[in-house]
Amino acid sequence: MSSSPRATMLPAALQKLELGVLDEDSATHFLLERTDGEREKAKDDEAKAREVAREFDGLALALEHAGAYIATERIGFARYLKLWSESRDKLLAWVDPGAAGAERTLATTWATSVEKLSPESRRLLDRIAVLSAHPIPDSLLDVAIPGEAAGYDAYAARGGLFAYSLATRAIGEEGQGFVVHRLVQDFAYRAMSDERRAQALLEALDWVNAAVPDEAWDVRTWPVLDPLAPHARVVARRADEAGIAEPTARLFDRLATLLQWKARYNEAEPLFRRAVAIGENSIEPKDLAAYLNNLALFLSDTNRLAEAEPLYRRALEIGEKTLGPDHPNVAIRLNNLALLLQATNRLAEAEPLFRRALAIWENSLGQDHPQAAIGLNNLAALLEDMNRLPEAEPLHRRALAIREMCYGPNHPDVAQSLNNLAEVLRTTNRPDDAEPLVRRALAIWEKSLGPDHTQVAAGLNNLANLLRTTNRLGEAEPLFRRALAIREKSYGPDHPDVAQSLNNLAGLLRTTNRLAEAEPLQRRALAIVEASFGPDHPNVARCQWTLGAILKDMNRAAEAEPLYRRALAIFEARLGPDHPNTAGVRAHLAALVAARGEEA
Repeated sequence: MSSSPRATMLPAALQKLELGVLDEDSATHFLLERTDGEREKAKDDEAKAREVAREFDGLALALEHAGAYIATERIGFARYLKLWSESRDKLLAWVDPGAAGAERTLATTWATSVEKLSPESRRLLDRIAVLSAHPIPDSLLDVAIPGEAAGYDAYAARGGLFAYSLATRAIGEEGQGFVVHRLVQDFAYRAMSDERRAQALLEALDWVNAAVPDEAWDVRTWPVLDPLAPHARVVARRADEAGIAEPTARLFDRLATLLQWKARYNEAEPLFRRAVAIGENSIEPKDLAAYLNNLALFLSDTNRLAEAEPLYRRALEIGEKTLGPDHPNVAIRLNNLALLLQATNRLAEAEPLFRRALAIWENSLGQDHPQAAIGLNNLAALLEDMNRLPEAEPLHRRALAIREMCYGPNHPDVAQSLNNLAEVLRTTNRPDDAEPLVRRALAIWEKSLGPDHTQVAAGLNNLANLLRTTNRLGEAEPLFRRALAIREKSYGPDHPDVAQSLNNLAGLLRTTNRLAEAEPLQRRALAIVEASFGPDHPNVARCQWTLGAILKDMNRAAEAEPLYRRALAIFEARLGPDHPNTAGVRAHLAALVAARGEEA
């Protein structure tokens, strides 16, 4: 809403924004000045005036109306706020004796404008009334509104809202879009009959759902999805309260996926769980399977593997029954279950699932499809864990080629393949080939996901490991510390990725002979992985090995030896007698025992 005759009582010196809106400081100052000498004063007047300003989001017309009411009734700001919360309709209908005609009440002011709207504009306003007060992106108007005739022009309908000062262009950093003030939304919502309100909710729900892309995990969809997200959340919540199952569950699931990929885990979890809860009661099995899979994936990412596994298995069972054993979505379930088995060191169980998933994707979608790249990447990572590096490298190279062809050079999935290939090169003693790949991957993640994303932490960790391998310890240390800080902030203090960062930083401190600093970090890392994976996981053995090395360097061999022996037993049992980790800890133990003049 631009400045209009409805706001003529406002002092000209105040800063006006679009939509007849004042900034918070100006709105507070106006209310204090407008009611000075006529209100019931209190010590907290400025704070309460600011509450009123916030309640009305600075809407000039509403501020003038509130000021007139307070001055006329000789009440204070606190009393007005109480009346607003308890008797809003009464206040909206209050007649300002100092105004004339249709301007005398807020209700008649808006009602007059709404009555002048075309039927098309009125229907649009009804739908907007059940959305968020955030700016509405222009892209939503490009989506066909379910229930409208083929010739319906949403832009023309919006033009009616502009013409009667019920909407204005968005300003600031929100991008292209428009705003309907939340008080106008509230008025329009209250003005509808119960039947029309329910119908408008269904229309808005289907409209927003049609605009929200499936690929919420893909950074390329975020410019469209980000401005839609607050509207999807509000309309889904209203629909859930009304008992509408679909597409409500689908919106919750897609919003949760977006938040998960943005590492906003606390916000994502309740949405995932609500999607599953809705699905348990009223959704087709194939859709429930997708929601179970996505919740399980989230639980895996947040290190609740025991909770995730039965959900993965149930999703797989439902998928095979409803879609058939060779459907691409079944391959997704196979892949995700295999990832969990890999994380819990059941590598032999994981391999056939990875291979079956890859075969399904290649046969059904084609050998150059992005899903095939996922299968190649994950199978290669498993082969690395099984110390089959010559088999892993060509799979990583093929996955990278597919992703660059499908996504272009700057996509986060391309960065993942660059990073994974670099790790193979580092492990096979080709650090000069690995470094430019790691740096390119990190740059892509920082630009596409932001500097504090958990994937950036992974890139920082891997670059630091490479620098450490090439003895550039001064460059590596700040990267390890930054990765640790990101992970602790995102995951909390007890996540395995936090343990990885602690372990790596402790190893660097040991190399630079800061053993007293290294020991508590390594003990903390060991405690985290034991709690996360149980006492016999290879990650536990790796932490024991590093802690043993730190204690040995501190001349505490008696404490180091049982850690070496326990690590050796785990490696031999889980990785085999010829794995490099097994050989490495065996050599450390032999050297420690030899120092006593004994045989290991």
